Amino acid sequence: MKKGIFYGVGVGPGDPELLTLKAVKVLQEADVVAVPQKGHRAESAAFYIAKEHLRKGCRLLQLVFPMTREQKQVEQWHKRACEKIQRHLDKGEKVAFVTIGDPMLYSTYIYLFKRLGAAGYHTATVPGVPSFCAAAAAAGVPLAEGEEKLALIPFKEGEPFLAETLQHFESAVILKPTGKIYNLVEALEEAGFLANSVLVAKCGLPGERIVKDLRALYREQQAVSLPYFSLILAKKEVSGE
Repeated sequence: MKKGIFYGVGVGPGDPELLTLKAVKVLQEADVVAVPQKGHRAESAAFYIAKEHLRKGCRLLQLVFPMTREQKQVEQWHKRACEKIQRHLDKGEKVAFVTIGDPMLYSTYIYLFKRLGAAGYHTATVPGVPSFCAAAAAAGVPLAEGEEKLALIPFKEGEPFLAETLQHFESAVILKPTGKIYNLVEALEEAGFLANSVLVAKCGLPGERIVKDLRALYREQQAVSLPYFSLILAKKEVSGE
């Protein structure tokens, strides 16, 4: 029997209308739609975005990926997920794995894509709108102009080299700035980015928020945590601003 195809489908940052025509086509042709979740009862943001585009009768495959940094546990969950997917591929079925943003950018899909590809299965990736592109459009902030260099930086609380790294760029995207952001605000100010920094939370989702005063955000965050789907767009201050 001919084996099926494993698709990674980027569903964009939140707005269901930002799915590409190709993403919709693949979802409507899929026999199985694989849905990543943090826990067995946890809701999936990717499914929330894609659900209105699924064809009637397609089956859902829930795949659990707990939030942990223990590498052995992570690999075990990836292995289990691939085993579940392989059962459908071995029947010749098309399996579409839905993922927030773009599948090739900080996505769990990448690990499954590598494992299944190495095992000889046919894989295909459908790109999606990255969160920072949608956030830039929502906030009215150009990501880069002319010959400006753009940095894409996953936030790590207490990162000591952030300010030093920013010195080499004119524009930056700070991904997932959750937790206490005092050090982040301090680093942005030291590098000359704070005045032109904008936080975008839950872009394209209910409760979307755009904040242009990060100092005020820090004061507020003493009691309120930032949503998981948050990022900061930052540009270096030009002399004379």
